[in-house]
Amino acid sequence: MDINTEVLLDLSKGPIEMDAHEDQPSFPISMGSHSPPVSPSNLSGDRPADAENQNPGFSHTEFRKVEKKYKLIQFPRRIARRLPASQRTGGETFTGSDHRRDMVFRGVVDFEDLEGNTEENRAAIRAIPIGEPGVACFGFTRVPGLIFFPGALTPEEQRFWCRAAILDFGDSARHENILSTHAKSPRETTCYQPPMRWATLGFSYQWTSQTYRPDRHSSFPTTLRRRIEALVRRIPANEGGEGLSLATAATPYQPQAAIVNYYPVGTALMAHQDISEQALEQPLVSLSLGCSAIFLMGTKSRDDAPHAFLLRSGDVAVFTGPARLAYHAVPRILDDCPEYLTIPEGELSEEERARYAHHMYFQHPMPDCSFMRVDKAAMTEEEQERYWRLCMRHMRVNINVRQVYPEVCDFLYE
Repeated sequence: MDINTEVLLDLSKGPIEMDAHEDQPSFPISMGSHSPPVSPSNLSGDRPADAENQNPGFSHTEFRKVEKKYKLIQFPRRIARRLPASQRTGGETFTGSDHRRDMVFRGVVDFEDLEGNTEENRAAIRAIPIGEPGVACFGFTRVPGLIFFPGALTPEEQRFWCRAAILDFGDSARHENILSTHAKSPRETTCYQPPMRWATLGFSYQWTSQTYRPDRHSSFPTTLRRRIEALVRRIPANEGGEGLSLATAATPYQPQAAIVNYYPVGTALMAHQDISEQALEQPLVSLSLGCSAIFLMGTKSRDDAPHAFLLRSGDVAVFTGPARLAYHAVPRILDDCPEYLTIPEGELSEEERARYAHHMYFQHPMPDCSFMRVDKAAMTEEEQERYWRLCMRHMRVNINVRQVYPEVCDFLYE
Protein backbone atom coordinates (compact mmCIF):
# COMPACT_ATOMS: atom_id res chain seq x y z
CA MET A 1 0.00 0.00 0.00
CA ASP A 2 1.47 3.36 -0.95
CA ILE A 3 1.39 6.52 1.17
CA ASN A 4 -1.41 8.19 -0.76
CA THR A 5 -3.65 5.13 -0.43
CA GLU A 6 -3.04 5.13 3.33
CA VAL A 7 -3.90 8.81 3.51
CA LEU A 8 -7.20 8.25 1.74
CA LEU A 9 -8.03 5.32 4.01
CA ASP A 10 -7.36 7.44 7.07
CA LEU A 11 -9.48 10.20 5.60
CA SER A 12 -12.37 7.79 5.16
CA LYS A 13 -12.46 7.29 8.94
CA GLY A 14 -13.27 10.95 9.39
CA PRO A 15 -11.41 14.16 10.09
CA ILE A 16 -8.68 14.47 12.67
CA GLU A 17 -9.77 17.16 15.08
CA MET A 18 -7.93 19.15 17.71
CA ASP A 19 -8.86 19.45 21.36
CA ALA A 20 -9.45 22.83 22.93
CA HIS A 21 -10.18 24.44 26.27
CA GLU A 22 -13.90 24.50 27.04
CA ASP A 23 -13.97 28.29 26.88
CA GLN A 24 -12.30 28.17 23.49
CA PRO A 25 -14.15 27.20 20.31
CA SER A 26 -13.18 23.64 19.42
CA PHE A 27 -12.46 22.47 15.91
CA PRO A 28 -13.92 22.46 13.33
CA ILE A 29 -15.40 25.95 13.53
CA SER A 30 -18.11 27.81 11.68
CA MET A 31 -17.71 31.51 11.59
CA GLY A 32 -18.55 32.32 8.04
CA SER A 33 -22.21 32.70 7.90
CA HIS A 34 -25.65 31.38 8.50
CA SER A 35 -25.33 27.89 9.78
CA PRO A 36 -27.61 26.60 12.55
CA PRO A 37 -27.51 28.81 15.65
CA VAL A 38 -24.35 29.07 17.70
CA SER A 39 -25.03 28.67 21.41
CA PRO A 40 -22.69 29.40 24.33
CA SER A 41 -22.11 25.67 24.71
CA ASN A 42 -21.34 25.27 21.02
CA LEU A 43 -19.32 28.31 20.03
CA SER A 44 -17.50 26.37 17.39
CA GLY A 45 -20.20 24.58 15.50
CA ASP A 46 -21.73 25.24 12.16
CA ARG A 47 -24.32 22.78 13.46
CA PRO A 48 -24.93 21.14 16.88
CA ALA A 49 -21.97 19.00 17.89
CA ASP A 50 -24.02 15.80 17.76
CA ALA A 51 -25.83 16.58 14.50
CA GLU A 52 -24.36 13.59 12.71
CA ASN A 53 -25.46 11.26 15.52
CA GLN A 54 -28.99 12.69 15.40
CA ASN A 55 -29.08 12.37 11.63
CA PRO A 56 -26.70 9.60 10.51
CA GLY A 57 -27.48 10.33 6.86
CA PHE A 58 -25.92 13.78 7.20
CA SER A 59 -22.39 12.37 7.33
CA HIS A 60 -22.93 10.35 4.17
CA THR A 61 -24.05 13.11 1.83
CA GLU A 62 -21.97 13.69 -1.28
CA PHE A 63 -20.92 17.08 0.06
CA ARG A 64 -19.78 15.61 3.37
CA LYS A 65 -17.70 12.96 1.62
CA VAL A 66 -15.76 15.64 -0.24
CA GLU A 67 -15.34 17.68 2.96
CA LYS A 68 -13.76 14.70 4.67
CA LYS A 69 -11.40 14.18 1.77
CA TYR A 70 -9.90 17.64 2.18
CA LYS A 71 -10.34 18.13 5.93
CA LEU A 72 -7.30 16.14 7.06
CA ILE A 73 -5.32 18.60 9.18
CA GLN A 74 -2.35 16.40 9.98
CA PHE A 75 -0.97 13.17 8.64
CA PRO A 76 -0.93 10.12 10.94
CA ARG A 77 2.55 9.74 12.43
CA ARG A 78 3.35 6.55 10.54
CA ILE A 79 2.69 8.42 7.27
CA ALA A 80 4.17 11.79 8.28
CA ARG A 81 7.57 10.19 8.93
CA ARG A 82 7.75 9.19 5.27
CA LEU A 83 6.50 12.45 3.76
CA PRO A 84 8.67 15.33 2.55
CA ALA A 85 8.74 18.15 5.09
CA SER A 86 6.75 20.42 2.77
CA GLN A 87 3.76 18.05 2.95
CA ARG A 88 3.55 17.88 6.75
CA THR A 89 1.24 20.08 8.79
CA GLY A 90 3.10 23.20 9.88
CA GLY A 91 5.16 23.43 6.73
CA GLU A 92 2.89 22.74 3.81
CA THR A 93 2.75 24.72 0.63
CA PHE A 94 0.62 24.36 -2.47
CA THR A 95 2.89 24.39 -5.46
CA GLY A 96 1.73 22.92 -8.71
CA SER A 97 4.40 20.22 -8.71
CA ASP A 98 4.26 18.95 -5.12
CA HIS A 99 0.59 18.74 -4.32
CA ARG A 100 -0.73 17.79 -7.72
CA ARG A 101 1.12 14.51 -7.21
CA ASP A 102 -0.73 14.09 -3.95
CA MET A 103 -4.00 12.21 -4.51
CA VAL A 104 -5.72 14.19 -1.76
CA PHE A 105 -5.39 17.42 -3.76
CA ARG A 106 -6.08 16.06 -7.21
CA GLY A 107 -8.91 17.94 -8.86
CA VAL A 108 -8.56 21.22 -6.95
CA VAL A 109 -9.17 24.08 -9.41
CA ASP A 110 -6.31 26.60 -9.48
CA PHE A 111 -6.95 29.81 -11.42
CA GLU A 112 -3.31 30.90 -11.15
CA ASP A 113 -1.97 27.72 -12.75
CA LEU A 114 -4.45 27.05 -15.54
CA GLU A 115 -2.31 24.45 -17.31
CA GLY A 116 -1.76 22.56 -14.06
CA ASN A 117 -5.46 21.74 -13.74
CA THR A 118 -6.96 18.42 -14.75
CA GLU A 119 -8.27 18.19 -18.30
CA GLU A 120 -11.84 18.08 -16.99
CA ASN A 121 -11.37 21.25 -14.93
CA ARG A 122 -9.59 23.10 -17.73
CA ALA A 123 -12.63 22.48 -19.92
CA ALA A 124 -14.90 24.06 -17.29
CA ILE A 125 -12.78 27.17 -16.64
CA ARG A 126 -14.13 30.17 -18.54
CA ALA A 127 -12.38 33.52 -18.89
CA ILE A 128 -14.78 36.43 -18.37
CA PRO A 129 -13.88 39.57 -20.35
CA ILE A 130 -14.30 42.67 -18.22
CA GLY A 131 -12.49 45.22 -20.37
CA GLU A 132 -9.70 46.03 -17.89
CA PRO A 133 -6.13 45.22 -18.97
CA GLY A 134 -4.25 43.09 -16.47
CA VAL A 135 -7.35 42.10 -14.46
CA ALA A 136 -8.17 38.38 -14.66
CA CYS A 137 -11.71 37.13 -14.11
CA PHE A 138 -12.94 33.54 -14.41
CA GLY A 139 -16.11 31.52 -14.14
CA PHE A 140 -16.51 27.75 -13.77
CA THR A 141 -19.25 26.29 -15.93
CA ARG A 142 -20.10 23.51 -13.47
CA VAL A 143 -20.86 26.05 -10.72
CA PRO A 144 -23.06 28.70 -12.42
CA GLY A 145 -22.78 32.16 -10.92
CA LEU A 146 -19.45 31.62 -9.13
CA ILE A 147 -16.90 34.24 -10.25
CA PHE A 148 -13.20 34.50 -9.34
CA PHE A 149 -10.76 37.39 -9.47
CA PRO A 150 -7.39 35.73 -8.74
CA GLY A 151 -4.87 38.14 -7.25
CA ALA A 152 -7.35 41.04 -7.32
CA LEU A 153 -5.93 42.56 -4.13
CA THR A 154 -2.38 43.87 -4.34
CA PRO A 155 0.11 43.04 -1.55
CA GLU A 156 -0.34 46.60 -0.28
CA GLU A 157 -4.12 46.16 -0.12
CA GLN A 158 -3.71 42.80 1.60
CA ARG A 159 -1.55 44.38 4.29
CA PHE A 160 -4.16 47.12 4.77
CA TRP A 161 -7.05 44.68 5.21
CA CYS A 162 -5.09 42.24 7.39
CA ARG A 163 -4.08 45.07 9.69
CA ALA A 164 -7.68 46.31 9.85
CA ALA A 165 -9.02 42.80 10.52
CA ILE A 166 -6.62 42.24 13.42
CA LEU A 167 -6.41 45.69 15.02
CA ASP A 168 -9.77 47.32 14.19
CA PHE A 169 -12.53 44.86 13.31
CA GLY A 170 -12.00 42.81 16.49
CA ASP A 171 -12.64 45.83 18.75
CA SER A 172 -15.91 44.97 20.52
CA ALA A 173 -16.55 48.63 21.35
CA ARG A 174 -17.10 49.16 17.62
CA HIS A 175 -18.13 45.76 16.23
CA GLU A 176 -19.72 42.65 17.72
CA ASN A 177 -17.63 39.47 17.83
CA ILE A 178 -18.04 35.95 19.13
CA LEU A 179 -16.25 36.69 22.41
CA SER A 180 -18.35 39.76 23.20
CA THR A 181 -21.74 38.21 22.35
CA HIS A 182 -21.61 34.39 22.38
CA ALA A 183 -18.97 33.29 24.89
CA LYS A 184 -20.04 31.60 28.14
CA SER A 185 -18.52 34.59 29.89
CA PRO A 186 -18.77 37.49 27.42
CA ARG A 187 -15.72 39.73 27.40
CA GLU A 188 -14.74 43.00 25.84
CA THR A 189 -11.92 42.96 23.29
CA THR A 190 -9.78 45.77 21.90
CA CYS A 191 -8.65 43.86 18.79
CA TYR A 192 -8.49 40.33 17.41
CA GLN A 193 -7.20 37.79 19.91
CA PRO A 194 -7.56 34.03 20.25
CA PRO A 195 -9.96 32.32 20.50
CA MET A 196 -11.96 34.88 18.45
CA ARG A 197 -13.35 33.34 15.27
CA TRP A 198 -15.52 36.09 13.81
CA ALA A 199 -16.52 39.72 14.05
CA THR A 200 -19.37 41.51 12.27
CA LEU A 201 -19.52 44.85 10.47
CA GLY A 202 -22.77 46.63 9.64
CA PHE A 203 -25.95 44.67 10.33
CA SER A 204 -25.35 41.94 12.92
CA TYR A 205 -26.61 38.43 12.26
CA GLN A 206 -28.76 36.97 15.06
CA TRP A 207 -27.57 33.39 15.44
CA THR A 208 -30.47 32.11 17.57
CA SER A 209 -33.25 33.33 15.28
CA GLN A 210 -31.17 33.14 12.08
CA THR A 211 -32.30 36.62 11.10
CA TYR A 212 -31.09 40.21 10.96
CA ARG A 213 -32.64 43.07 12.93
CA PRO A 214 -32.76 46.54 11.36
CA ASP A 215 -32.10 48.13 14.76
CA ARG A 216 -29.00 46.08 15.56
CA HIS A 217 -25.91 47.11 13.69
CA SER A 218 -22.45 48.61 13.96
CA SER A 219 -20.76 50.96 11.53
CA PHE A 220 -19.65 49.65 8.15
CA PRO A 221 -16.23 50.98 7.00
CA THR A 222 -16.62 53.31 4.03
CA THR A 223 -13.26 52.15 2.64
CA LEU A 224 -14.51 48.57 2.52
CA ARG A 225 -17.80 49.67 0.98
CA ARG A 226 -16.01 51.44 -1.87
CA ARG A 227 -13.68 48.50 -2.55
CA ILE A 228 -16.53 46.00 -2.69
CA GLU A 229 -18.67 48.21 -4.91
CA ALA A 230 -15.73 48.63 -7.29
CA LEU A 231 -15.32 44.85 -7.53
CA VAL A 232 -19.01 44.31 -8.24
CA ARG A 233 -18.98 46.97 -10.97
CA ARG A 234 -16.33 44.97 -12.82
CA ILE A 235 -18.67 42.04 -13.43
CA PRO A 236 -20.79 42.08 -16.60
CA ALA A 237 -24.49 42.23 -15.76
CA ASN A 238 -25.24 38.95 -17.53
CA GLU A 239 -22.88 36.93 -15.32
CA GLY A 240 -25.47 36.36 -12.60
CA GLY A 241 -26.41 32.96 -14.01
CA GLU A 242 -29.79 31.61 -15.16
CA GLY A 243 -31.01 35.04 -16.17
CA LEU A 244 -30.33 36.58 -12.75
CA SER A 245 -28.40 39.79 -13.35
CA LEU A 246 -26.20 41.72 -10.98
CA ALA A 247 -26.81 45.22 -9.67
CA THR A 248 -28.26 47.73 -12.11
CA ALA A 249 -29.21 51.38 -11.88
CA ALA A 250 -32.70 50.25 -10.87
CA THR A 251 -31.42 47.84 -8.20
CA PRO A 252 -28.14 49.31 -6.89
CA TYR A 253 -25.82 47.07 -4.93
CA GLN A 254 -24.98 48.27 -1.43
CA PRO A 255 -22.69 46.39 1.01
CA GLN A 256 -24.55 46.36 4.33
CA ALA A 257 -23.03 43.54 6.39
CA ALA A 258 -19.74 41.70 6.60
CA ILE A 259 -18.51 38.76 8.61
CA VAL A 260 -14.78 38.77 9.27
CA ASN A 261 -13.64 35.17 9.75
CA TYR A 262 -10.39 34.22 11.49
CA TYR A 263 -9.14 30.75 10.51
CA PRO A 264 -5.97 29.51 12.26
CA VAL A 265 -4.35 26.54 10.52
CA GLY A 266 -6.28 23.41 11.51
CA THR A 267 -9.72 25.03 11.61
CA ALA A 268 -12.54 24.62 9.13
CA LEU A 269 -15.90 25.97 8.04
CA MET A 270 -18.37 23.21 7.23
CA ALA A 271 -21.16 23.13 4.65
CA HIS A 272 -23.71 25.93 4.91
CA GLN A 273 -25.77 28.38 2.87
CA ASP A 274 -25.99 32.18 3.15
CA ILE A 275 -29.73 32.65 2.73
CA SER A 276 -30.94 34.86 5.59
CA GLU A 277 -30.63 38.14 3.70
CA GLN A 278 -33.69 39.67 2.06
CA ALA A 279 -31.65 40.83 -0.95
CA LEU A 280 -30.58 37.40 -2.22
CA GLU A 281 -30.54 38.63 -5.80
CA GLN A 282 -27.48 40.71 -4.89
CA PRO A 283 -24.00 39.13 -4.86
CA LEU A 284 -21.92 38.03 -1.89
CA VAL A 285 -18.26 39.12 -2.17
CA SER A 286 -15.51 37.20 -0.36
CA LEU A 287 -11.93 38.46 0.16
CA SER A 288 -9.16 35.96 0.96
CA LEU A 289 -6.17 37.07 3.04
CA GLY A 290 -3.19 35.26 4.57
CA CYS A 291 -2.97 31.48 4.34
CA SER A 292 -4.45 29.70 1.32
CA ALA A 293 -7.57 27.57 1.63
CA ILE A 294 -9.41 24.77 -0.10
CA PHE A 295 -12.89 26.12 -0.88
CA LEU A 296 -15.83 23.90 -1.83
CA MET A 297 -19.02 24.94 -3.61
CA GLY A 298 -21.86 22.72 -4.75
CA THR A 299 -25.56 23.32 -5.36
CA LYS A 300 -28.62 23.98 -3.19
CA SER A 301 -28.50 20.32 -2.11
CA ARG A 302 -25.94 18.53 0.07
CA ASP A 303 -26.65 15.44 -2.01
CA ASP A 304 -24.64 16.93 -4.87
CA ALA A 305 -20.85 16.69 -4.71
CA PRO A 306 -19.13 20.10 -4.59
CA HIS A 307 -16.16 21.26 -6.64
CA ALA A 308 -12.89 22.25 -4.93
CA PHE A 309 -11.01 25.51 -5.57
CA LEU A 310 -7.73 26.89 -4.27
CA LEU A 311 -8.03 30.39 -2.79
CA ARG A 312 -4.81 32.31 -2.22
CA SER A 313 -4.19 35.57 -0.40
CA GLY A 314 -5.48 38.42 -2.54
CA ASP A 315 -8.10 36.34 -4.37
CA VAL A 316 -11.72 37.50 -4.52
CA ALA A 317 -14.70 35.19 -5.04
CA VAL A 318 -18.17 36.49 -5.90
CA PHE A 319 -21.33 34.42 -5.41
CA THR A 320 -24.12 35.36 -7.82
CA GLY A 321 -27.21 33.65 -9.20
CA PRO A 322 -27.34 29.92 -8.31
CA ALA A 323 -23.99 30.18 -6.49
CA ARG A 324 -25.49 32.76 -4.12
CA LEU A 325 -27.80 30.05 -2.73
CA ALA A 326 -25.42 27.09 -2.95
CA TYR A 327 -23.84 25.10 -0.13
CA HIS A 328 -20.18 25.94 0.35
CA ALA A 329 -17.41 25.15 2.83
CA VAL A 330 -13.74 25.67 3.71
CA PRO A 331 -12.48 22.28 4.95
CA ARG A 332 -8.77 23.02 4.98
CA ILE A 333 -6.37 25.90 5.62
CA LEU A 334 -2.84 25.59 4.20
CA ASP A 335 0.09 26.84 6.26
CA ASP A 336 1.56 29.18 3.65
CA CYS A 337 0.96 32.82 4.66
CA PRO A 338 2.94 35.14 2.33
CA GLU A 339 6.01 36.68 3.95
CA TYR A 340 4.84 40.21 3.13
CA LEU A 341 1.96 39.69 5.61
CA THR A 342 3.91 38.24 8.49
CA ILE A 343 7.28 37.94 10.23
CA PRO A 344 9.78 35.35 8.94
CA GLU A 345 10.67 32.48 11.26
CA GLY A 346 14.25 33.68 11.62
CA GLU A 347 13.13 37.06 12.95
CA LEU A 348 10.99 35.72 15.80
CA SER A 349 12.16 36.10 19.38
CA GLU A 350 12.09 33.08 21.70
CA GLU A 351 9.31 34.75 23.69
CA GLU A 352 7.23 35.16 20.52
CA ARG A 353 7.73 31.51 19.57
CA ALA A 354 6.66 30.46 23.06
CA ARG A 355 3.35 32.27 22.70
CA TYR A 356 2.11 30.00 19.91
CA ALA A 357 -0.28 27.13 20.56
CA HIS A 358 -2.35 25.34 17.91
CA HIS A 359 -1.04 27.79 15.29
CA MET A 360 -2.45 30.77 17.18
CA TYR A 361 -0.44 33.61 18.66
CA PHE A 362 -0.85 34.91 22.24
CA GLN A 363 -3.05 32.07 23.44
CA HIS A 364 -1.61 31.49 26.91
CA PRO A 365 -4.39 30.97 29.48
CA MET A 366 -4.42 32.71 32.85
CA PRO A 367 -4.37 30.73 36.14
CA ASP A 368 -8.19 30.72 36.19
CA CYS A 369 -8.14 29.16 32.68
CA SER A 370 -9.41 32.31 31.00
CA PHE A 371 -7.47 33.74 28.09
CA MET A 372 -5.05 36.62 28.44
CA ARG A 373 -6.64 39.88 27.34
CA VAL A 374 -4.79 41.77 24.62
CA ASP A 375 -4.84 45.52 25.24
CA LYS A 376 -4.23 47.36 21.99
CA ALA A 377 -4.11 50.71 23.77
CA ALA A 378 -1.07 49.57 25.74
CA MET A 379 0.90 48.84 22.56
CA THR A 380 3.10 51.26 20.70
CA GLU A 381 2.51 51.64 16.95
CA GLU A 382 5.53 49.42 16.34
CA GLU A 383 4.16 46.77 18.72
CA GLN A 384 0.75 46.89 17.02
CA GLU A 385 2.38 46.40 13.63
CA ARG A 386 4.33 43.42 14.90
CA TYR A 387 1.27 41.98 16.67
CA TRP A 388 -0.94 41.79 13.57
CA ARG A 389 1.87 40.24 11.57
CA LEU A 390 2.48 37.64 14.28
CA CYS A 391 -1.23 36.77 14.31
CA MET A 392 -1.18 36.25 10.53
CA ARG A 393 1.73 33.76 10.51
CA HIS A 394 -0.54 30.70 10.59
CA MET A 395 -3.95 32.18 9.83
CA ARG A 396 -6.37 32.94 7.04
CA VAL A 397 -8.67 35.95 7.26
CA ASN A 398 -11.83 36.02 5.17
CA ILE A 399 -13.99 39.12 4.81
CA ASN A 400 -17.32 38.26 3.19
CA VAL A 401 -19.74 41.05 2.38
CA ARG A 402 -23.41 41.00 1.48
CA GLN A 403 -26.46 43.24 1.08
CA VAL A 404 -29.12 42.45 3.68
CA TYR A 405 -32.11 44.65 2.76
CA PRO A 406 -33.33 45.93 -0.62
CA GLU A 407 -33.56 49.44 0.84
CA VAL A 408 -30.60 51.82 0.80
CA CYS A 409 -29.08 52.08 4.30
CA ASP A 410 -26.64 54.98 4.18
CA PHE A 411 -26.78 55.40 7.97
CA LEU A 412 -24.42 52.40 8.30
CA TYR A 413 -21.32 54.07 6.96
CA GLU A 414 -18.55 55.64 8.97
